[in-house]
Amino acid sequence: MIRFTKVRVPKENLLWGEGKGLKLALITLNTGRLTLPISSVAAGKRCLEISRRWSAERVQWGRPIGQHDAIAQKIGAMAANTFAMESVAELCGAMAERGGYDIRLEAAIAKLYNSEAGWRIIDDTLQIRGGRGYETADSLKARGEPAIPVERIMRDFRINLIFEGSSEIMHLFIAREAVDKHLQVAGDVVMPGKSLRQRLAGLGRSTLFYGWWYPSRWLGWGFWPRYAGFGSLARHVRFVERNARRLARGVFHSMIRFGPKLELRQAVLFRLVDVGAELFAMASTCARARWLLERDRSSGERAVRLADVFCRQARGRIRSKFAGLWRNEDVPTYKVAQEVLKGEHRWLERGMVELDG
Repeated sequence: MIRFTKVRVPKENLLWGEGKGLKLALITLNTGRLTLPISSVAAGKRCLEISRRWSAERVQWGRPIGQHDAIAQKIGAMAANTFAMESVAELCGAMAERGGYDIRLEAAIAKLYNSEAGWRIIDDTLQIRGGRGYETADSLKARGEPAIPVERIMRDFRINLIFEGSSEIMHLFIAREAVDKHLQVAGDVVMPGKSLRQRLAGLGRSTLFYGWWYPSRWLGWGFWPRYAGFGSLARHVRFVERNARRLARGVFHSMIRFGPKLELRQAVLFRLVDVGAELFAMASTCARARWLLERDRSSGERAVRLADVFCRQARGRIRSKFAGLWRNEDVPTYKVAQEVLKGEHRWLERGMVELDG
């Protein structure tokens, strides 16, 4: 616990100026937040190395476990996601270094996406290592085995989903940025407490804006030959373009359906944000693979294969999130949660010694 009591800062030591501390902290947070996406990449690379070696050495049922489909699927996904994580981190880092960009959204998405993707990779690594993954490095060393610290990696990494903005806060921050423009345009129409005069003025303003904006989110060419320069990855880039427009429509439709209550439907907002994060990751991955291909044909072709696998998997996740916007179990689940908070399901806790206090 840190407290500042009667602390005085000499005038010459002020950064920027009095009253600007929060703004400076938030701007610094944008670039500081990028340390987490790149550290997640490092964790992904180490886990990929650990999993690759173990899956080639460990033999079960007459062959290395990496040749069994259950493990091979994990390793393939780990490799593709590690490449995607590095693509996201490098793109955001390049934007920060070049300057001139407002990278609030990019930094938030990079932090959210890479910390969660990195956690899944670590979880799969522990699963692949089995009991040895759960065991501490010191215990392994004492038994004469290589001291591979998967258990410590998992413990140390878990905080990445919490600090510099938890995953939940990142979702809400990104969602707010997406909804704010609509509230600026149509807030007087949908928000409670507005006078008739304000609503009529807002209605006119909204009609003018959405008269061109909404059709433009339906009309657009997201098919061949657009983005042909991406080669075999062009179809994924076209998918990003089409679904970016679909995402914009999804945000708008959600506002129409839920109105001011949209901010309370966090599960809906989270799905929209997850779609945006997946699309950003797909775009970053395809761009980096193309760049690598132009630099070195051999390594670039391997990068393209990784990007293709990642994008195939991301497309499935995106379709699932879109489907969940309108067909889900959010309301009954919320009701059960409130019943739990009221103690109506304490019978589920029977048989346990109660916690002190």
